[in-house]
Amino acid sequence: MKEIWLAVKRYFRRLDKALLLLLATAVAFSLTILNSELYAGFITERQLKVQMLASGLGMCALIAMTFISYRFLAKLWFVHLPVTLGLVLLTLVGPASIIYQPQGSDDAAWLQFGSFTLQPSELLKISFILTFALHLSKVREEMHRPLHVLLLCLHGAIPCLLIYRQGDMGSALVFFFIFLCMIFTAGLQWRYVLAGVGAIAAAIPIVWFSPTFHDYLQRRILVLADIENSTLAEAWHQQMGQKILGSGQIFGKGLFSDDLNYVYAIHNDFILAHIGQTLGFVGCTFVVVLLVAICVKVLLVARMSADPLGCYICVGVFAMFFFQFLINVGMVLCLVPVIGITMPFISYGGTSMVASFCAMGLAMSVYSFNRKRTP
Repeated sequence: MKEIWLAVKRYFRRLDKALLLLLATAVAFSLTILNSELYAGFITERQLKVQMLASGLGMCALIAMTFISYRFLAKLWFVHLPVTLGLVLLTLVGPASIIYQPQGSDDAAWLQFGSFTLQPSELLKISFILTFALHLSKVREEMHRPLHVLLLCLHGAIPCLLIYRQGDMGSALVFFFIFLCMIFTAGLQWRYVLAGVGAIAAAIPIVWFSPTFHDYLQRRILVLADIENSTLAEAWHQQMGQKILGSGQIFGKGLFSDDLNYVYAIHNDFILAHIGQTLGFVGCTFVVVLLVAICVKVLLVARMSADPLGCYICVGVFAMFFFQFLINVGMVLCLVPVIGITMPFISYGGTSMVASFCAMGLAMSVYSFNRKRTP
């Protein structure tokens, strides 16, 4: 018994307990909000159980990754990258029997095996953060050579273009933001930054008029110019989300009120609207502060990393969560178009929850294997 107790104590010393507490709070909050949606009839009991199961599996993955060096995980790119990339490719070229497009969704970015569905792009985010961090750490002394910059950009472009090809604009932008944050952290010279800005500016009209940029995406962007007076169907979704968000005023109607309103995707993309109507401004402020605290904590782990690899990994994890959180809030507030991005750790989504915990497992691994160097 004494040996078991000592083993448990040694394990807890390896954990970033503040980060773990923040994650546990986020999961508890998510299950509470989804239970409220179950009461209102917005989701099914099965969906709540999926979220609970995914949270448990994710927590187990985080615990396991605490014991595995992030350096070892990065060097295993030849194992996890082919798997995650292969699953994404299956959504593009696989048999129609396993490709799944949820009702109301704009893209077929899921795989279905019986009653089990999987969104491979969520898993690819983990592999991309690891492989790109490894790539940056290997070439950081010579990364300003044009060839290395070109190869780094190619590394970032491949997942962005594959996910965009799926029709998942939101996830493609997440990959792009991760790429930007990580390469800036590595110290990319300003001449390349300015060249990149010019290339993006030149590419915008090309993409806008490209046949791959669907009409509904154009309309979602255009309605933001005057969304309150727009009569387009693309504006209605955000108009309703904003009204539901504000209907709770300061303290909300209560989690189990009989006067709750529904908008499509209120359990994932528009979950902030439900938080607003049930817990009001106070509840929205709480979830914003909670997710910002998680992002800041990951940046602090990046700062204490003993090597560039650990720093780049944590910056990638930060970029993944911060961008998703920022865009999710922006969609409900009608500041950005609806592009299908969920709120990390809060929205419903089995694959997203497990992948989020795996990403945090990477940050926990960096903390664990550098804890003795913490100031």
